[in-house]
Amino acid sequence: MSDPAAYPLVTVITPAYNAEAYLRETMECVQAQTWPNLVHLVIENASTDATASIIAEFENARVPVKVVRHENLLPQVENWNSAFAHLPEGAEWFRLLCADDTMTPDAIEKMMQVAQLDDQIGLVACKVNYGGDLETYQWPDGLAVMEGKEAIRRFFLNQGHFRAPHVLVNVKAIPEDGVYFDSCVNAFDTDSVLRTLTKWRFGFVHEYIANTRVHEDTVTSRFVAPKRLHLLDWYHYLLRYAAVAFPEDDGRTILQHYKRHYLRRLIALRREDENGKIWEEHMTRLDRLDARPTVLDFIDAMADRLLIAVGMRPKWYAYPW
Repeated sequence: MSDPAAYPLVTVITPAYNAEAYLRETMECVQAQTWPNLVHLVIENASTDATASIIAEFENARVPVKVVRHENLLPQVENWNSAFAHLPEGAEWFRLLCADDTMTPDAIEKMMQVAQLDDQIGLVACKVNYGGDLETYQWPDGLAVMEGKEAIRRFFLNQGHFRAPHVLVNVKAIPEDGVYFDSCVNAFDTDSVLRTLTKWRFGFVHEYIANTRVHEDTVTSRFVAPKRLHLLDWYHYLLRYAAVAFPEDDGRTILQHYKRHYLRRLIALRREDENGKIWEEHMTRLDRLDARPTVLDFIDAMADRLLIAVGMRPKWYAYPW
């Protein structure tokens, strides 16, 4: 093999908190990577289980492991953002890898092959085996690179999909303040992808080279799914990025279309939720966005339902239902 230093340096970032159940397998898959110039940066967030001892097993591993340990537990977004102050000197790309996920040995190599096709590519995604489900990602076959704003448009139209915890990102896309992930949005990783694509081109590997483990201890299982926060996330994305992806009038139309759908879903959830906690969670988060709906907004949403029933308006077309 040629000199590893001749290849761009890629940093795999793994935030880890009480990750003993899966972390060893995750770290082993990084060690198995075929890309020659690689560093594994593990952010150990004040774990109280065997996480630290598992990390120590890789102290002299083939792929260098750099460990940052927080003595006091940080909130998730702050922990993830802390990684960027510790990127190795000369790092050109970083790739997220959660402490319970894995990737194939050639994953970094294949993502970097796409990344190097165009110097305006800011982010590369791939197909992911999501808990055994080989999802359909819908990006045009054979097309490895597209404009970022076109990728955002396809995302909103359900014509393109990505798994945000499995993306390779150009280090130049990190803001100067180092805050790549925004704590104001629940799905901060997806938001960061969309924000990156407002300025950079999008690359995609049309192969299943990553694996997401689905289990009851994930943030999605414990918090997002029970509170239906994915519904709010889409509203947040559209508030921020619809105007970027669509002409002005079209952006307002798709935002209003989804807002009505979302508010009807909230009404239904309020009826199902005896304690009102889901409703309260959504209202609190909408207040943070300065986007709390009014009574007239809810009336408009229900009137829209009648217009859909008589065929005068279309339904919201796909995810999130």
